[in-house]
Amino acid sequence: MATSSRPSSPWYIVVADDHGHEWAPPMRTGEGPAPVQYARFGGSTTLLQRALGRAARAAPASQVMVTVLEEYREFWEPSVWFVRPEHRFVCEGRAESTLTAAAAILKIAADSPSNVVVIAPARVHVLRESVLAAALENALSALPSVPEGALTLAMIDAEDGIDEDYLVLDRSRFRAGFRVLGVARRPNTWVAHHLRQQGALIASGIMIGYAGVFAAHISRQWPGLTRQLNLAAHAATAASAECELSMHLSRAIPKPALSSLRWHAPTLRQRAFGVEGCGWSGLRSARAVARTHDYLSALTRIRNAADFDSNHLDQSYRLQETSDQANALEKGG
Repeated sequence: MATSSRPSSPWYIVVADDHGHEWAPPMRTGEGPAPVQYARFGGSTTLLQRALGRAARAAPASQVMVTVLEEYREFWEPSVWFVRPEHRFVCEGRAESTLTAAAAILKIAADSPSNVVVIAPARVHVLRESVLAAALENALSALPSVPEGALTLAMIDAEDGIDEDYLVLDRSRFRAGFRVLGVARRPNTWVAHHLRQQGALIASGIMIGYAGVFAAHISRQWPGLTRQLNLAAHAATAASAECELSMHLSRAIPKPALSSLRWHAPTLRQRAFGVEGCGWSGLRSARAVARTHDYLSALTRIRNAADFDSNHLDQSYRLQETSDQANALEKGG
C-alpha cells in the first residue's frame, strides 16, 4: 500500500439503520433478543457501541455522526449520548435509510468538500479490532494517492463468509489499491468460491473518501435531492435538534435512483484495499448471524471451562502447599 501524509482528522458516519436480518438470539441469561446491531454477541457492549468506539478512536467526538431508525430508538438512544443531536440522522422508515447517510455527507461537504469521510456499518462483527484499526489508519494515509478520491476496505479471511457481498477487482496494480469493477451481491456458495479463486474479496461496506466526491455522486444520481437534504440538515443544526427524514421524501424519489445512491462501483468509482485476518462477519443474513452466534457461544464455553480448570488447578496447588507446610511444621515440632 502506497502511503503519504495522513489527512486531517476525518468525519466518521456510523450507519446503524442499514438493516439486514433483524433479530439476534441472546447469549446471556436474562437478555432478550435484539436487532442485530444492538445485540452483544458475547461481549459486554453491543455492535453499535463497538462501532461508535471505532469512530471515537478515529475522529473527534464533534465529528462523529450516526444514522438510525426511529423504530428502534429505545435501543440506540442510550449509546449515542456523546453524538450531537444535529449529527444524529433519524429516518422514519427503512426506505429512507439510504438518505440518512447522504444527508450526513452533504452536511460535511457543505463545511468543506475536502473533508475526509469514513462511512462504516454498525451491523458487523469483528474478532480482532486492532487489525481493523490499523487498516483504517493505513487507508486514511493512502487516500491522497487514490485518484478517484474514494476507497473501500475489502476483507481477506481464512474462512469463507456466509452470504457476504464480494468486490470484483481489476487485479492490475495501480498507484494505490485495486480498481473495483463491481459488486456480486450475496452469491450462492459455489459462485462465491469461484469469485474468491478469481481474486474477489469480501465487501465490508466501509468507505473512505473526500466529502466532495461523495456529494458529487449524490448530485449525479438525483440532482434535486441535494437541496432537500441540505435544507433538512440546516434546519436541524439551527435548532440543535436531530435531523429527521420523513417518508414523503423517499416517496418522491424513483426506486432506481435510491438504489444508485449507495456507495458501490461502478456508479461510484473507487479503489479497494485488502484487510487480512480481522475476523470479519457482515451478518447479512439469518444464517450468518446464527453461525457467528454459535461460534461465539462455543468460544465462551471453552473460555469458561479454561478459567474453571485454571482456578481449580490454582486451588489444588494452594491446598497442596498448605498441606506441605503443615507436614513440615509437624516434623519440625
